[in-house]
Amino acid sequence: MRQRIVDAAMALFFRYGYSRVVVDDIARELAISKKTIYNHFGGKADILMAGIEQFADRYVTGAEAILNNVDLTFRQKLNDYLLHIGISFSSVNRLFLDDLKRSEPTLWQRMTDFRRDVPLKNFAQLLDEGARVGYIRDDSTRQLAVLVYVSAIQSLTDPDFLTQFPGAVTVGIASNPRETIEQVINLLLRGMLTEKFYRE
Repeated sequence: MRQRIVDAAMALFFRYGYSRVVVDDIARELAISKKTIYNHFGGKADILMAGIEQFADRYVTGAEAILNNVDLTFRQKLNDYLLHIGISFSSVNRLFLDDLKRSEPTLWQRMTDFRRDVPLKNFAQLLDEGARVGYIRDDSTRQLAVLVYVSAIQSLTDPDFLTQFPGAVTVGIASNPRETIEQVINLLLRGMLTEKFYRE
């Protein structure tokens, strides 16, 4: 039951914002009583804390499974890890974070620190491996690539961000997060210039 409560609560927090969801909403979503929720958690903030810890644990477990998989080539590791970052963080939208910053600044800081530090650390480890084997340039563009990728994913999977632009600009962006992430990965790794550009 504890797991069901956390999963339902986090889905509601991401969809409506943390402050707009009350324990009654979580109980209604699960068709259980508030008493059942309070048997497991002291309140909404405790549920959120458990949700953040669960998010972090799942992310790290998935990342380590990719990075430590000796059967994957470097190219496969890089593609799978970029996809893992994108899918994991596309659900953490700007509405949720802004609301959390106002409502629970301590938990917001914890979430922000995790989103900043852990993916960058693992990604840097992977890019270092790529630089050692000569697949990736050994210069500062590696760190910039990490920041560009994470920023792009967070923006392009946020509907509010996309509505700022005319349809002619956003028409080619995939409608579901996974496809959008794959488009960004393709652009980051391959660029948009053809071989003809470099020959002329």
